[in-house]
Amino acid sequence: MKRFLALFLCVFVTLTLLPSAALAVETFTTSEEGIAMIKEFEDFRSEAYQDDRGNWYIGYGLACDPADYPGGISEAEGDRLMREDLVEKEDAINKILMENGVSINQQQFDALASLTYTLGRQWMSEDARLYNYLIDGIDRYTDAEIVNAIATWCHVDSEPMEALVRRRLQEAYLFLYGVYDNPGASEYVYIHFTPNGGTVENQTVFYPVLEPYGELPVPARKDYLFQGWFDENGVRLTGEEPAQGGVYVTARWEAEEPEIDLSAWVNPYSDVKESDWFYSYVRELSAKDVVAGYLDGTFQPDRTLTAGEALKLLLRAAGHPDPGNAPAGHWAETYLAQAVGLGCVEPEEIEDLDGAISRGLIARIAAVAMGWEWREGLSPFADIDTGYALTLYEEGIITGEISGGQRWFFPDESISRAEMSAIVSRISGWAPVNDPAQSGYIEFRNKQIPVLRDATPHPYNLNLFVQDGTTAYYNDPDYETELGVDVSRHQGDVNWEKVAASGISFAMIRIGGRLADSGEIYDDIKFEENLTGAQVAGLKTGVYFYSQAISVAEAEEEARYILEKLGGRGLEYPIVFDWEIYSNTARSYGVSMETLTQCAIAFCDLVEEAGYHSMIYMGLEVGYERLDLSRLTDYDFWFAQYTSKGRPGMYYDFRIWQYSDKGRVPGIDGNVDMDIALRPYY
Repeated sequence: MKRFLALFLCVFVTLTLLPSAALAVETFTTSEEGIAMIKEFEDFRSEAYQDDRGNWYIGYGLACDPADYPGGISEAEGDRLMREDLVEKEDAINKILMENGVSINQQQFDALASLTYTLGRQWMSEDARLYNYLIDGIDRYTDAEIVNAIATWCHVDSEPMEALVRRRLQEAYLFLYGVYDNPGASEYVYIHFTPNGGTVENQTVFYPVLEPYGELPVPARKDYLFQGWFDENGVRLTGEEPAQGGVYVTARWEAEEPEIDLSAWVNPYSDVKESDWFYSYVRELSAKDVVAGYLDGTFQPDRTLTAGEALKLLLRAAGHPDPGNAPAGHWAETYLAQAVGLGCVEPEEIEDLDGAISRGLIARIAAVAMGWEWREGLSPFADIDTGYALTLYEEGIITGEISGGQRWFFPDESISRAEMSAIVSRISGWAPVNDPAQSGYIEFRNKQIPVLRDATPHPYNLNLFVQDGTTAYYNDPDYETELGVDVSRHQGDVNWEKVAASGISFAMIRIGGRLADSGEIYDDIKFEENLTGAQVAGLKTGVYFYSQAISVAEAEEEARYILEKLGGRGLEYPIVFDWEIYSNTARSYGVSMETLTQCAIAFCDLVEEAGYHSMIYMGLEVGYERLDLSRLTDYDFWFAQYTSKGRPGMYYDFRIWQYSDKGRVPGIDGNVDMDIALRPYY
């Protein structure tokens, strides 16, 4: 009766304070199966006992004062005490569920009750992953993420305790799959990461048995460079090993070189100007005493680099020990011997250390010295398909020269001192690029955004994008692309015949928009003129609406406005929902991801019902943080990003890339947005 009254009063008081949406959430008490599982974990002790920390317990792991039970207790008394103790913990769990409108099932509740029985309320903090997963919706997270959110509570001090590891894994398995007598403890194993002076987000991480670990966490330590995780035998963990058994690893560090103040560097070279493309590389390497000039005060950036100079620069940049100049014979023989020993070059391959060295050989030396493997696939270069050039391109070390819509490497030509300065600088500052497909997260604005499992990654080979002036190319033989522009009244009068004659195939034309402050819909005064002119000139056409919708009703209003204005007019390209962030004071700024996603769906569905193609416009922020792309896989995307790298930076799929807002096209005065359709509409 005491237990019933306590639970009734808690639920009654809580319900009077909660919003009506929470009233639909089911509350629970621990089931008999859950209680049996907790009992099995705890093991009954009739006499009070003391743990390693001096704390006293009795029965099923209940804290006590040993003086309270001089004669011990029976199992029945232990059962009663345990159930009474559970009431407070159940109430705390139910309160979280009701306050946040979270629905779970009985098995999941039992798993939380078992966790709370030993842990208390530690996991009920906004800093705890499990708490946030419940609030966000557990369906948004992978099994491995949920396992780690529960099993992370397995430590005594900072070390994982094997009994707690087994318990947490069984609780996680129960939470995920609803099985009380389960194999959870044999399905996952852990790595315990000791950061050794650094910091790491989670010291103990669990991985599915026999699957490769994958991307390992990277710790942080001020003024030190992370060298890797090493086990007790000194073996470096790569992440490719299959997970089996608990593993303890420790971080190794190397003191970072103090940063040099490049602003204090005084240019000693008469032939190096700040406007030169290589200036920043020469400045950096000169300030670090990696390169130097000549006695006459010149750097001679166009001078051909010798093989000996190239070997020394590349091996030092890659971090190999400096053997120093040879005491006799040619000064660079020590570097040649080092390169041969590393497998960078074959014996006798370089016969003249004072002679020129080819770019192709430089690519091989640099890649092997860095420990990078030969890679295969479509080459970004029109004049070479060997794997080391591809390797260096993918790692951001070489870029080649763009001409005629192609990228060129010139593998048989020699290399200049300026070009080698750029390569050495990039190798010295190289850091691995995050691959979301491997790491499971996207890096954006210093944040790590989990990859959406149900959203589609783009299918493009980023190596094959080339931006030559105002024109973008995608040089994949499996794709036919089209070049386009998008225009509004801001372009003024357009000579569409000249636009069509310049090689532009399609035009996206603004039909109207919604004001960011008042929310009123407005017409683009040049729409009719632009649409008619483009179609008469033979261009394919689509239209876009600059949306600031804050509700599904407004998004549907925008779609109906477009359809009415088109009046059934034919379009080859889509009608686009172009919702953009106007400013942090706009009425649309605080629209939630849920609402904006629903707006996009409502807009596109009305457009599709009318027989047109639909499309959603997005930049990186809208795509990663404003839209739930996992719910929009039925729609096409128009992605906008203007980047000096000449290739798009969006992880998820898109069909059109708006790559520049400074295009120059005959027939249009001033700048115009440029687009490439990677999968054209016909």
